[in-house]
Amino acid sequence: MLVMLVPFVAGILLYESYALPIAAVLGALGVCGLGAWLLIPRKIAWLYTATATLLLGYTIAELRAPRPSLDYDTPTRMTLRIESTPAEREGYRTAEGRIIGWEADDVSHRADDRVTLWIRSDSVGYGDEVTIDGVLKERISRFESYDRLQHRRGRVGGVGISDRNIISYHTTELRPSLQQRAIERLIRHAGDTSSYAVVEAMVAGSRRLMPASLREAYSTTGLAHLMAVSGLHLGIVAVVINLLLIPLSFVRHGHRAANLLTIVALWLFAAMSGMSPSVTRAALMLSILQLALYSSSRYSSLNALSATALLMLVYRPDYLYDISFQLSVLAVAGIILWALPVMRTTRGLHGPMRMVVVTLIIGAAATLWTLPLVSYTFGNLPIASIVLTPAVMLFAYIIIIAGIATLILPTAIASTTAAIAEWAAGLQNNIVEYAARLPIAELRYTMTEGEVVLCYATYVAITLLVWGINRKKVVTLSYDDTE
Repeated sequence: MLVMLVPFVAGILLYESYALPIAAVLGALGVCGLGAWLLIPRKIAWLYTATATLLLGYTIAELRAPRPSLDYDTPTRMTLRIESTPAEREGYRTAEGRIIGWEADDVSHRADDRVTLWIRSDSVGYGDEVTIDGVLKERISRFESYDRLQHRRGRVGGVGISDRNIISYHTTELRPSLQQRAIERLIRHAGDTSSYAVVEAMVAGSRRLMPASLREAYSTTGLAHLMAVSGLHLGIVAVVINLLLIPLSFVRHGHRAANLLTIVALWLFAAMSGMSPSVTRAALMLSILQLALYSSSRYSSLNALSATALLMLVYRPDYLYDISFQLSVLAVAGIILWALPVMRTTRGLHGPMRMVVVTLIIGAAATLWTLPLVSYTFGNLPIASIVLTPAVMLFAYIIIIAGIATLILPTAIASTTAAIAEWAAGLQNNIVEYAARLPIAELRYTMTEGEVVLCYATYVAITLLVWGINRKKVVTLSYDDTE
């Protein structure tokens, strides 16, 4: 699958750089696909297959590119639906929305354009459908890189809503999403504001209540990834569910039931946390990896990671430019390539001690593999994260486990688990804020593209060297049918 992934990614990159006639691309795709099929017994078939895969990546990127159904910067009467809980910003609120219709020359048009909403009105909120006289802005942010990222995530632009441009609005009977229900349940037991904000972010995937100072502290220490539900969080869920289901291994076919139940739990948690790109990728990958991880097969795991990345890019090629997707794939690759082999040396440990050691190993591997990209993208080397990530992951276990328990247990018991989650979040916040004040918390340094490539080439070279040393030798014995 890695062999298929590389040319497919090259096709997406080609689309970003060159505008080719789609008819010619489809024709070449058909020719290469036919050539690959006719030349299967020959080695040259791989060349045709790789070319066809590259052209397929280009074609899908062309077909899936987000395009607005109305013109930019043109006053238009449009109907919007607010599809997320608005998050507080300085002087306004922001939310995800969708243009579901617009009018021009007394003609109504249906639409399905994802947009970012800037809301300066207390009258509207999640689930409302609002008709306004407004404009669709192509720029979503004043920061070009973030603006480009939002467009690549499928948003065609931004629309402002205020009391002055609202024509009408009504609240629809939208069924609360699983994420909304989780937030409502957590709020019932909310205590300290900053501690609760961390619990809501790590369990329900909503950072709407995170204070700006706390956001900055997590960013400075390189631990901002803890506030965005991703593979780390789903990995914790998978570990805990697998431990709880160990008794099933003593039942006939129990391991199959355990695998199925773990996959169901992963997708429920993914839905509850909002199904962001990193969460979707992690849920899909961990579903595929469930069997591979049981055998600790790094080869099967790497193949599953490549297959997951390929499927996600087929679904939405823009994921390739999503920093959360990139960091998630790199973190999981580090865990598969480095953490899994080291984890085998801990088999002599048992119970909580092994869980702690495994957690530290996973945190270290994920941090090292994402460090070059973090430096290149955000312009800093979060030195503190190398030390803090493994340790803080212990608090992450407590926060996520206690937070999920708060959602599913009766109210009387949920109050206790909520207090435990906030206690752990408070300790985690104190550690992060203290580390952020240290002069060595981060090193302002932006790696060049060449340095990033060199870092990952070194990682790959180290991996291949170690794999070559540890690879088991397989001896094929000849079969003598005369005996």
